[in-house]
Amino acid sequence: MNKTTATIICAVVLFAWGFVSWMVLSWHQIVANEFTDETEVAEAIKKNAPIAGVYYLPFAQKDHKAGETAAFVNALPQGYDPGMIKQLVIQFIGDLISALIVICLLSQTAGLGYWGRVGFVALVGVGIGFISHFPYWNWFGFSTPYVIVTVVDSLIAWFLAGLIIAKLIAKNTKKITTGGIHRYG
Repeated sequence: MNKTTATIICAVVLFAWGFVSWMVLSWHQIVANEFTDETEVAEAIKKNAPIAGVYYLPFAQKDHKAGETAAFVNALPQGYDPGMIKQLVIQFIGDLISALIVICLLSQTAGLGYWGRVGFVALVGVGIGFISHFPYWNWFGFSTPYVIVTVVDSLIAWFLAGLIIAKLIAKNTKKITTGGIHRYG
């Protein structure tokens, strides 16, 4: 099977897992906290964050004092479309790009059997989750449960995708022989 077809099928698997992870399971909500008064917080954000973007409190590290409230906020003072059609389309495009990158990485491996390829893709998933969220835990105090859920979510997504990728692109991985590197097929 070609990489294009494998990429599309993998993106569908990632997208489907994302639905299950965020809409069916409650683990993302369990590791988040709810503001005591959302209306008051929303008004404070609108008043103090006039444009959409990331805000740090305090903005400069030199201004931070021990025991003082700190925050890392992605503010959307104008809100967003609750219909989610645009976000779903963008998410699928991101899943396509992610799948293509991982398939390209896997195609550079040599001598892996089916479970080795699955393991490789799952390890990439752990790497994606850890590399992208560890700094938030370390520098911005994101909770340990939040980071664990995010990394495990990434691991599961890429393990499931790996089950498919490993089967579909088996002939596209490199094979090392005594005479050098040769492609299957």
